[in-house]
Amino acid sequence: MKTILLFVSISVICISAIAQNTDLPSPDANLQTLPAGSYVIPMDNTLQTDNVIGSGNFNLKAYGLVVYLLNNDIKVKWVIKAGKAKDGIDFSANAQEVKPALIPGNSLRDFIAGPFVIFASDTTGVAALVDNFYASNSLTGYNRPRVFRVSFDVANVDIRYNLTGFKPKAAILTDGGKQAIHVGYMTACKIPSSSYMLATGGDLLTKCFTFASEPHNDVTGPVVNATISAIKTFVQYGGNFLAQCAAVINYENNSLGRFQTTTGITTVNAGVGTTLSYPNPDLGFSQFHGSFNASNNGSVKNWSINAAGANDEHNHATGTGANASAIGASVSKLKSGIGGLVFYVGNHEFLVSDGVIGINGIRMYMNAFLTPVSINNNCNTGQTLTNPLPVKLISFNAILSQDQSKVNLTWTTAQEMNASHFIVERSIDGITFNEAGMVFAVGNTNEQQNYQYSDKIANINSSIIYYRLRQVDVDGKSMYSETRIIRISKQTDNAITIVTFPNPVTSEVRITIPSNWQNKRVVYEVLN
Repeated sequence: MKTILLFVSISVICISAIAQNTDLPSPDANLQTLPAGSYVIPMDNTLQTDNVIGSGNFNLKAYGLVVYLLNNDIKVKWVIKAGKAKDGIDFSANAQEVKPALIPGNSLRDFIAGPFVIFASDTTGVAALVDNFYASNSLTGYNRPRVFRVSFDVANVDIRYNLTGFKPKAAILTDGGKQAIHVGYMTACKIPSSSYMLATGGDLLTKCFTFASEPHNDVTGPVVNATISAIKTFVQYGGNFLAQCAAVINYENNSLGRFQTTTGITTVNAGVGTTLSYPNPDLGFSQFHGSFNASNNGSVKNWSINAAGANDEHNHATGTGANASAIGASVSKLKSGIGGLVFYVGNHEFLVSDGVIGINGIRMYMNAFLTPVSINNNCNTGQTLTNPLPVKLISFNAILSQDQSKVNLTWTTAQEMNASHFIVERSIDGITFNEAGMVFAVGNTNEQQNYQYSDKIANINSSIIYYRLRQVDVDGKSMYSETRIIRISKQTDNAITIVTFPNPVTSEVRITIPSNWQNKRVVYEVLN
């Protein structure tokens, strides 16, 4: 006879004050008055054209100028109008060009595609810094990014991100071996060399970065598992990460990844070209002017989400009509507050020589790079962190032996940095825990490590035992795992007693079944 276990998950809704939504669909507006005399760095193909590349092509070096100003402590703000359509106007203002040369007179200009502004009170010394940027990069003519100055106060300018104090620092990951692609983007945009460096996924846990990117990674096995786990830890602590082409499919379909979905994705590679929908044109990733090509090149140009849905994923470039399920660019958010974003974009490489479609691919990368985070803002690119990010466990499991005389605990780490030992802690009430045993850690490794410990429980006078794992570093700092529950019972096959944990359930439920049910087929029915 088949036994069906019924359990009900009760959702608890907590209502509290929340911060401004800047990163997710339907962002909040943050309207401010832009004072007369403020500077504007245009980000559209008209006011920021690069005549060296060709008229109508955006001058990518505007990104380099913004980063250069941020590195010199200039208070730059990023304007994105909430609710705007693709290529919609962020704000209009009477303004005159002041860099690379002052052009007398002003006229009404439309600023679109996410312009950057510097309020009038913060413009002291900016003109000289702009000239220094031109000179240090040997820029001449209209190869130099333009800067405008507004002539009158401009009301209702939507400041999406106040970048004051933020200095973007990129780790271009070498784990997939195609790091030259993203280095090429940095070079094309004249991003200061102090703002990026080559690194491995493991470096994200111990060195100073705000952003990481992987242009290609088709490696499988324990090595990539360690890389993915380190990236996920980095993002969950507030860093931003971008994967491109093969890295998208490889990282998302690894069970340790699942950055954007609950069930993985499938490569589609539909020939959607530039016939696309842009579902979130008022979010940072989509701040580019003109078309993007979602089937330009590479082994993973576009993809679709497998059945069962997404994990806080939202799209930025999708096919239309019969190809509406094809996704060429998307984002998810793994941490509340500032940062914690994962960006995906298809195609193997974006080239300036491809014109607008190549330039806009690079722009999406740069938009991700410039999205602010809450970590590592007070250190230099690649600097060793005083307090490295702790390594999270891949897994921690507790299984009751068939004779109920011991509990076998197993756990796996993806990577260890200055780890000392693990303490297995036991409790019979779920509140007070005591040490049950200790296992020494490998200490420093970039490879996956498996551990085990058997806890004898013959003398434990309790029907329920709680276990947790405490990881201790060489400096004495420690962190805890999730709690696992074991139920000890002498019940018969016809008796039904289960334990679910945690309660209430948020996203994942753990179920402990009687020992005599283990290795047997059990059917669960979930009711909401």
